[in-house]
Amino acid sequence: MKASVALTFFVIIIATLLLSHHSDDLPRLSTFTQSHDGSLNNIKNSTLGFEKIYVINLKNRTDHRDAAVLAASFTGLQLTFVEAETDVSAKALPPGDMYDKLRAPERGNWRSHMKVAALMVEEGIQSALVLEDDADWDIRIKSQMQDFAKAARVMLQPLKGSQDHADPSYPVPADQSMKHTNLRHEDFKVEEPTTSPYGDLSNWDLLWVGHCGCRFPAASDGNMPIGRVVLSNDSTVPETQHLDMQFGNHELLLQYPPFTRVVSRARVNTCTLGYALSQRGAASLLYELGVSKLDGTTDMALRSFCDGSGRPVHTCLTVQPQLFQHHRSVGPVSHGSDISEHNDGYIRQAYTKNVRWSARLNIPVLLNGSTDYIDLFKDGEKQRMLEAY
Repeated sequence: MKASVALTFFVIIIATLLLSHHSDDLPRLSTFTQSHDGSLNNIKNSTLGFEKIYVINLKNRTDHRDAAVLAASFTGLQLTFVEAETDVSAKALPPGDMYDKLRAPERGNWRSHMKVAALMVEEGIQSALVLEDDADWDIRIKSQMQDFAKAARVMLQPLKGSQDHADPSYPVPADQSMKHTNLRHEDFKVEEPTTSPYGDLSNWDLLWVGHCGCRFPAASDGNMPIGRVVLSNDSTVPETQHLDMQFGNHELLLQYPPFTRVVSRARVNTCTLGYALSQRGAASLLYELGVSKLDGTTDMALRSFCDGSGRPVHTCLTVQPQLFQHHRSVGPVSHGSDISEHNDGYIRQAYTKNVRWSARLNIPVLLNGSTDYIDLFKDGEKQRMLEAY
């Protein structure tokens, strides 16, 4: 009897150890943990290594909120919802004469993003990820963000024991003929950050990890480093035929092999569905877009913030393909967004472009405890048509 009890206890201990070893990568209903320093391990916490994850949500879009809650729970994330603004006075807009040029939903979107930046400044939040309520991500988002952080460190941190950086074009290219350098994070030892896993908070303003397309910076831009950190053989990246670069160009597809993700300075990014702010970045954004001037829709103004177009240039990183993307549910196209005007049409297959194991698409799978995840972008298959009919 004693031998049987001892054997049972031994089996339980071994099973527990094996499960704990793999548990970080197993989607499940979340238990929240938080820690805020420079360790890469902190990206495994419930806020991806940031102090908060804010989600901007219109009060009447309970469908978006409910889906976000489920997706976050099964991927171990803790969300803080911020009610979107809908009624913006003409007097509230900064200089730029944009009130009549922006539709009411666009003005509300601008104010909603400024509301989050103001909240960060007012409450002393040192870093936060800001998502719009239709944002989706891969169920492996924590390991993806760890890889992004390894690349970001090479872009942002000085080399160990030096003031030099890995990117030879830092802080700006020597001349307009300079070519970019492809870097790999494994090849460099940089100073360990102490205030954020992604690089010390004093070294960055914005991490544009969710967008609808961008391009790589060029030496001819003249105001930012042009180096790129290449993440090769990433099985979470869809094969080339499945990638949709949207409003960006096709340089990623033409210059790099399949299953490659590339981190660079942000340039000509579109859409504000997912980005992180440091405290410094939040204060700068609030001043530039909330007080100084507004010269376009929220994403165009955020683009000028990062590009230094008519404003001081800020330190913004991005990644191609993106890590967060708009999710589109089955139903009329017009139901997808409360900001943009859409053509008539009906979406018959729910999708999230460029995201393989979509958290939202896999909610039914996760609810059933299955690991047979839905992947709309399987290797070797033809490009899937995802638009409305």
